[in-house]
Amino acid sequence: MKIENHELALLQDRLEREGKKEEAMAVKQEFLRLIRESGDFCPCKAKCELHGDCFACVQMHRGHQGHLPFCMWGMVNERLAAVAGLTEGSFRKYMTDHPGCCNGCPPANRDLGE
Repeated sequence: MKIENHELALLQDRLEREGKKEEAMAVKQEFLRLIRESGDFCPCKAKCELHGDCFACVQMHRGHQGHLPFCMWGMVNERLAAVAGLTEGSFRKYMTDHPGCCNGCPPANRDLGE
């Protein structure tokens, strides 16, 4: 089962934002039921005693802070790609739209009086 961007999870999120708490909870329970019934949903291919035990896996990764669990790489990479899209052009526009921020200069040039 592919969990990422699952239609039920997206629907549950939308219902939550709309304030439809009971409907959102029902959709959430259905999504979790499907996950439980799907068998092996863990995308990680490592031979690990925590395979499929998301709670324990995330706790261990949080504990040692070495790297993110494999199942979270795609989500984080998507977020980083969006941030990386903020180029000089968009940064300069932000500074123009927000006068006084950074004295109108990128941080590297701030002390040069430019």
